[in-house]
Amino acid sequence: MIYTISECVATIADCVILFLFLISTLSFKRISLIKKVLSTALAIILLACSISLLNRFFTLEGALISIYFFILFIYSKIVLKGKWWHQFLLVLVALGAIFLVNALISILSSIILKDEYTDLLLMRNPVRIFILVISKISLCCILLLISASIKRSKFFLYPIQTIISIILLISTIVAGSAIEKALLDNMLPMSYATIIMICFVVINALLLYIIFLFSIRNHAVMKQVFLETQLRNSEIKLQESLQWSNSVRTLQHDLNNHLITISEYLKENNVSKALSYIKKISVNNAVNLVFTDTNSPALNAMIDLKRIVCKENNIDLKCYMQTDLPDFDDVSFSIVFGNLFDNAIEAEIREEVKEIRLSVDMFGTNLHIVIQNRISKQVLINGKLPKTSKLDKKRHGIGMNNIIDTVNSRNGAVEFYEQDDWFIADVLLPI
Repeated sequence: MIYTISECVATIADCVILFLFLISTLSFKRISLIKKVLSTALAIILLACSISLLNRFFTLEGALISIYFFILFIYSKIVLKGKWWHQFLLVLVALGAIFLVNALISILSSIILKDEYTDLLLMRNPVRIFILVISKISLCCILLLISASIKRSKFFLYPIQTIISIILLISTIVAGSAIEKALLDNMLPMSYATIIMICFVVINALLLYIIFLFSIRNHAVMKQVFLETQLRNSEIKLQESLQWSNSVRTLQHDLNNHLITISEYLKENNVSKALSYIKKISVNNAVNLVFTDTNSPALNAMIDLKRIVCKENNIDLKCYMQTDLPDFDDVSFSIVFGNLFDNAIEAEIREEVKEIRLSVDMFGTNLHIVIQNRISKQVLINGKLPKTSKLDKKRHGIGMNNIIDTVNSRNGAVEFYEQDDWFIADVLLPI
């Protein structure tokens, strides 16, 4: 009786370890604590019961892989964060870890005890319980190590790399199950099986290592791309600042000339001509130079810089600004506002009717940013932004990712939609 209970406890331990690995690696979506606990408990119970029932009919662990995979993947998809192919791969990594641990423990136990593989499975004595305990501790340690490595390196793979890794992992797991079946049917000598199992263990370990190398390399490439993009954006902002500086210097030079002319009129006591001249230059400057005047220097500077870019590209810019804005995070605002406005300008350059509308005000305790740009054709696909159509896909799309990441980090909200002939970006940033 105690050995049957120990097998059930081992099955439950497997389930708990696997779910904890996925939770610690992927983390929960934004759901309530009650839903987290209930969904995890139900999934563990469902998996443990399914495995226990199927174990009555199968002695081969490989035959139960599909049950493990299906429940773990569905749970990850519904409750946990991450892209589906990352979830798919991590479930396979967890199953591969089980195979790796069981293979190693079985090989070592067979060598030490000098028993056949089938005898180990049918063993009913304290040694069997000890083997189960060792295997669960080993599985827990390996998955904790993998989880810590993934979180430390911020696991990231491209879809094609993920697909290749998935195919290789599935191949090794299926091949390992076939070897196990051959052992149970006494179709393969234990010495050959031991060598093959050791090879599979090495292959699995190398696969995991290669996956981590892929992830580290991808992060290095993305970091390089991000830095290059930041450098390019800094160069653009520098050019905008230089343009602004030139405009201010031109204005200063013109004002000096205007003052000399007015001074000469006044020296000649020709007040009427002086007033007429002042009126004339006031009208001209009012048309040509418009300055943003809010209580936020950062907002004023950014809009004035973008205004110059719009003017150079013949884009009509209309602004509505709340002048008495409370203090807000300049860095977050600059990332969100700068990238959105740059996207709007880039889109308007290709339009015949070039117009951008900007609104910045307070909505409750949130900074409300709305940027609208005219469009002649639909931009969104099924209500979502399309992927970049540019050839250099690594370097494009980063700005939009920065916007979404910044808004999410501030617990804000961003929405993109179309209305009439306008593309609208609507952002709420908590103060």
